[in-house]
Amino acid sequence: MTFSVQRAASRPPRVVRTLEIFEAARLPLFAVLDGISRADLDWSPTAGVRGIGKICRHLYRVDIWFLRRLGVEPVTDKDGPEPAELIAERMRVIQLQIIHEVERCATDADLMIERTSLLDDTAGARLGPAVLHIAQHYMYHLAQITYLRRIRDPQWKAPLDEWEAATHLIEDGVLE
Repeated sequence: MTFSVQRAASRPPRVVRTLEIFEAARLPLFAVLDGISRADLDWSPTAGVRGIGKICRHLYRVDIWFLRRLGVEPVTDKDGPEPAELIAERMRVIQLQIIHEVERCATDADLMIERTSLLDDTAGARLGPAVLHIAQHYMYHLAQITYLRRIRDPQWKAPLDEWEAATHLIEDGVLE
Protein backbone atom coordinates (compact mmCIF):
# COMPACT_ATOMS: atom_id res chain seq x y z
CA MET A 1 0.00 0.00 0.00
CA THR A 2 1.60 3.22 -1.17
CA PHE A 3 0.12 6.52 -2.18
CA SER A 4 -1.08 6.50 -5.76
CA VAL A 5 -2.00 9.23 -8.18
CA GLN A 6 -5.28 7.43 -8.85
CA ARG A 7 -6.33 8.01 -5.25
CA ALA A 8 -5.24 11.66 -5.39
CA ALA A 9 -8.26 12.91 -7.37
CA SER A 10 -10.57 12.83 -4.35
CA ARG A 11 -8.10 14.37 -1.89
CA PRO A 12 -7.48 18.00 -0.94
CA PRO A 13 -4.48 19.57 -2.74
CA ARG A 14 -2.14 20.00 0.26
CA VAL A 15 -2.87 16.48 1.43
CA VAL A 16 -1.95 15.23 -2.06
CA ARG A 17 1.23 17.34 -2.16
CA THR A 18 2.27 16.13 1.30
CA LEU A 19 1.79 12.51 0.23
CA GLU A 20 3.65 13.04 -3.04
CA ILE A 21 6.65 14.62 -1.30
CA PHE A 22 6.74 11.94 1.39
CA GLU A 23 6.53 9.17 -1.20
CA ALA A 24 9.25 10.71 -3.39
CA ALA A 25 11.59 11.10 -0.41
CA ARG A 26 11.06 7.63 1.07
CA LEU A 27 11.27 5.35 -1.96
CA PRO A 28 14.96 5.90 -2.86
CA LEU A 29 15.92 4.68 0.62
CA PHE A 30 14.96 1.16 -0.38
CA ALA A 31 17.24 1.26 -3.43
CA VAL A 32 20.21 1.71 -1.11
CA LEU A 33 19.26 -1.42 0.83
CA ASP A 34 18.46 -3.52 -2.23
CA GLY A 35 21.12 -6.18 -2.73
CA ILE A 36 23.47 -4.79 -0.10
CA SER A 37 25.77 -7.32 1.57
CA ARG A 38 25.57 -7.77 5.31
CA ALA A 39 29.20 -6.63 5.59
CA ASP A 40 28.41 -3.36 3.77
CA LEU A 41 25.21 -2.88 5.78
CA ASP A 42 27.04 -3.26 9.11
CA TRP A 43 30.21 -1.39 8.08
CA SER A 44 31.00 1.91 9.77
CA PRO A 45 33.53 4.38 8.34
CA THR A 46 35.02 4.91 11.79
CA ALA A 47 34.23 4.35 15.45
CA GLY A 48 31.20 6.29 16.63
CA VAL A 49 29.93 7.02 13.11
CA ARG A 50 26.77 5.40 11.78
CA GLY A 51 26.99 3.18 8.74
CA ILE A 52 24.13 2.39 6.36
CA GLY A 53 22.34 -0.08 8.62
CA LYS A 54 22.49 2.17 11.65
CA ILE A 55 21.31 5.20 9.65
CA CYS A 56 18.33 3.26 8.31
CA ARG A 57 17.46 2.04 11.80
CA HIS A 58 17.79 5.64 13.00
CA LEU A 59 15.28 6.68 10.33
CA TYR A 60 12.54 4.37 11.52
CA ARG A 61 13.26 5.12 15.19
CA VAL A 62 12.80 8.84 14.45
CA ASP A 63 9.58 8.04 12.53
CA ILE A 64 8.32 6.19 15.61
CA TRP A 65 9.21 9.21 17.77
CA PHE A 66 7.33 11.54 15.39
CA LEU A 67 4.24 9.32 15.43
CA ARG A 68 4.18 9.36 19.23
CA ARG A 69 4.69 13.11 19.22
CA LEU A 70 1.66 13.32 16.92
CA GLY A 71 -0.44 11.27 19.35
CA VAL A 72 -0.30 8.09 17.26
CA GLU A 73 0.79 4.75 18.69
CA PRO A 74 3.26 3.17 16.23
CA VAL A 75 2.32 -0.23 14.82
CA THR A 76 5.83 -1.42 15.70
CA ASP A 77 8.75 -0.24 17.76
CA LYS A 78 11.06 -3.20 17.28
CA ASP A 79 14.71 -2.46 16.65
CA GLY A 80 17.99 -4.26 16.39
CA PRO A 81 20.83 -5.04 14.03
CA GLU A 82 19.28 -7.19 11.34
CA PRO A 83 19.58 -8.07 7.66
CA ALA A 84 18.70 -5.37 5.14
CA GLU A 85 15.39 -7.06 4.28
CA LEU A 86 14.13 -6.78 7.87
CA ILE A 87 15.34 -3.21 8.23
CA ALA A 88 13.57 -2.31 4.96
CA GLU A 89 10.39 -4.03 6.15
CA ARG A 90 10.39 -2.09 9.43
CA MET A 91 10.96 1.16 7.54
CA ARG A 92 8.12 0.27 5.16
CA VAL A 93 5.67 -0.59 7.97
CA ILE A 94 6.24 2.70 9.80
CA GLN A 95 6.18 4.74 6.58
CA LEU A 96 2.89 3.17 5.54
CA GLN A 97 1.44 4.11 8.91
CA ILE A 98 2.52 7.71 8.28
CA ILE A 99 0.92 7.61 4.82
CA HIS A 100 -2.28 6.26 6.37
CA GLU A 101 -2.36 9.12 8.89
CA VAL A 102 -2.09 11.69 6.09
CA GLU A 103 -4.67 9.88 3.97
CA ARG A 104 -7.12 10.15 6.87
CA CYS A 105 -7.10 13.96 6.48
CA ALA A 106 -10.43 14.97 4.94
CA THR A 107 -9.32 18.59 4.44
CA ASP A 108 -6.09 20.48 4.06
CA ALA A 109 -6.81 22.09 7.44
CA ASP A 110 -6.59 18.65 9.07
CA LEU A 111 -2.85 18.67 8.33
CA MET A 112 -2.46 21.68 10.63
CA ILE A 113 -4.50 20.54 13.66
CA GLU A 114 -2.41 20.57 16.81
CA ARG A 115 -2.11 17.09 18.25
CA THR A 116 -1.36 15.89 21.75
CA SER A 117 1.89 13.99 22.20
CA LEU A 118 1.93 10.50 23.69
CA LEU A 119 5.44 11.29 24.94
CA ASP A 120 4.70 14.16 27.30
CA ASP A 121 0.98 15.01 26.90
CA THR A 122 1.75 18.39 25.33
CA ALA A 123 -0.09 19.80 22.33
CA GLY A 124 1.41 21.53 19.36
CA ALA A 125 2.73 18.99 16.88
CA ARG A 126 1.01 19.16 13.48
CA LEU A 127 0.89 16.30 10.99
CA GLY A 128 1.61 18.24 7.80
CA PRO A 129 4.80 19.96 9.00
CA ALA A 130 5.95 16.76 10.74
CA VAL A 131 5.58 14.66 7.57
CA LEU A 132 7.47 17.24 5.51
CA HIS A 133 10.18 17.33 8.18
CA ILE A 134 10.43 13.54 7.99
CA ALA A 135 10.75 13.74 4.19
CA GLN A 136 13.59 16.24 4.53
CA HIS A 137 15.21 13.97 7.12
CA TYR A 138 15.07 11.10 4.61
CA MET A 139 16.68 13.21 1.90
CA TYR A 140 19.49 14.28 4.23
CA HIS A 141 20.29 10.71 5.20
CA LEU A 142 19.76 9.41 1.65
CA ALA A 143 22.78 11.46 0.62
CA GLN A 144 24.83 9.94 3.43
CA ILE A 145 23.88 6.33 2.82
CA THR A 146 24.31 6.73 -0.93
CA TYR A 147 27.82 8.04 -0.35
CA LEU A 148 28.62 5.21 2.05
CA ARG A 149 27.25 2.58 -0.31
CA ARG A 150 29.35 3.96 -3.17
CA ILE A 151 32.48 3.89 -1.01
CA ARG A 152 31.91 0.20 -0.37
CA ASP A 153 30.67 -0.67 -3.87
CA PRO A 154 31.86 1.83 -6.52
CA GLN A 155 29.96 -0.06 -9.27
CA TRP A 156 26.61 0.28 -7.48
CA LYS A 157 24.10 2.44 -9.34
CA ALA A 158 22.92 5.13 -6.94
CA PRO A 159 19.26 6.27 -7.06
CA LEU A 160 20.24 9.69 -8.40
CA ASP A 161 17.25 9.98 -10.75
CA GLU A 162 14.87 9.30 -7.86
CA TRP A 163 16.69 11.85 -5.70
CA GLU A 164 16.46 14.39 -8.52
CA ALA A 165 12.73 13.71 -8.97
CA ALA A 166 12.15 14.19 -5.25
CA THR A 167 14.02 17.50 -5.16
CA HIS A 168 12.02 18.80 -8.13
CA LEU A 169 8.77 17.74 -6.50
CA ILE A 170 9.74 19.62 -3.35
CA GLU A 171 10.80 22.74 -5.25
CA ASP A 172 7.54 22.68 -7.28
CA GLY A 173 5.57 22.50 -4.03
CA VAL A 174 7.43 25.43 -2.51
CA LEU A 175 7.23 27.63 -5.59
CA GLU A 176 3.57 27.03 -6.45
